[in-house]
Amino acid sequence: MSKSTNQGKYRYTLIIILSIMWVLVYLQRSNIGVLLVDQHFLEEMGLVGQAARQGMLMTVFLLLYSLSNMLSVPISNRLGPRRALFLGVIIGALAMLAGGWVASFGALLLVRAILGLAQGIYYPNISLLVKNWVPPQERGTANAVVGVGGCLTMIVALPLYSWINYQLGWEYSFFIPGLLGLLAVIPLGLHWISDHPTDNPYISTQETQYIISQNLKVQKMEVAAPATNGVKELLNNTSLRLLAVVYLAFLCNWWGLMTWMPQYLVQARAFNMSSMAGNISLAYVVAVVGILAGGRLVDRVQPRSLIGIAALCCVALATLGIALVPSPTGAIVFLALAVGINEFVYPTVWSIMQSLLPAHLVATGSGIVSGVGNLLSAISPFIMGWLIQVSGSYVGGLLFLVAIAVLGAISSVLLYRQEASAH
Repeated sequence: MSKSTNQGKYRYTLIIILSIMWVLVYLQRSNIGVLLVDQHFLEEMGLVGQAARQGMLMTVFLLLYSLSNMLSVPISNRLGPRRALFLGVIIGALAMLAGGWVASFGALLLVRAILGLAQGIYYPNISLLVKNWVPPQERGTANAVVGVGGCLTMIVALPLYSWINYQLGWEYSFFIPGLLGLLAVIPLGLHWISDHPTDNPYISTQETQYIISQNLKVQKMEVAAPATNGVKELLNNTSLRLLAVVYLAFLCNWWGLMTWMPQYLVQARAFNMSSMAGNISLAYVVAVVGILAGGRLVDRVQPRSLIGIAALCCVALATLGIALVPSPTGAIVFLALAVGINEFVYPTVWSIMQSLLPAHLVATGSGIVSGVGNLLSAISPFIMGWLIQVSGSYVGGLLFLVAIAVLGAISSVLLYRQEASAH
């Protein structure tokens, strides 16, 4: 983030805490990719050779996650971000602990549904915390630091879950992240995280005044912004709708690659489990670089939608490379590029969102964009699974992601025109 001289740095600490919490939360949802290549798990759940049903494990989670993003906003507005996050942490941890005891595919779908409901509470509230705590000129980097937690999780998740499944059994890929998730209650319970800088016991008065003064510089523009009086007006906001499509493209590629790449590398590219896990982790190391570089770029480039245009065009080309390049090593290179460049979109979307809306509508707007994006992207793992099953090849599923990335790039062009006309 931008250098601070004498106004204090507690806001940086809070953002890092949110990123660590995001790691713990993301760990709970990321065990499915490894489970889909665990033969014992597939046999017990009756999923051998059932690619479409396998995709449903991610799709059901995403459907409930997306609905929760939107429907939990009134609860979040009533509780405030800190207490809403506390509720999500507890429900998510209990769902994961229950997951280790399930004995049927139907019961597992129920666990995934409850986990989706719990985790849907997170991002609207995290977005509001970034808005409340971080001055506008630092939000690109702040959003990237929070979001990097998801990338860091994917670096450790595949080797971790591969080891857990082999050494302890697939049930522990639910028990262990469930228990780890409970650690996220510590910063919430100790008020390391608070709704606003003004109600935090650890921040200096000087830094509080600095954050408030920086945010007040844009408050008049936010109050005067058109079409932001309520949910109906938000839904009619063209920029918000385009932002939702851009985020949809990001999410389809994120969920599609995260769900199917482990199986793709093992079955289509003949990697063993160990090398598969190592290569996937390497791809997410590139994603860490991508999201942090994207965050810094967002704080420097105007209009920010230019980043979305360039990134999603490159993602489409890289995903096409995964499908068509003959060399397994080449497929890994293109996978790393697709995952890494896709991450530039994440801080772009949320920084535009937090500048587009006043504070009292950020949770609602974030819930709409995240909810709609996740709702529509929820079907992407299922569609990919269906295309793989019908065609007998992974190429069709990857071409689906290429088309979605192109759609996101087109929406970014239209969003650029909206931003350019506003300036």
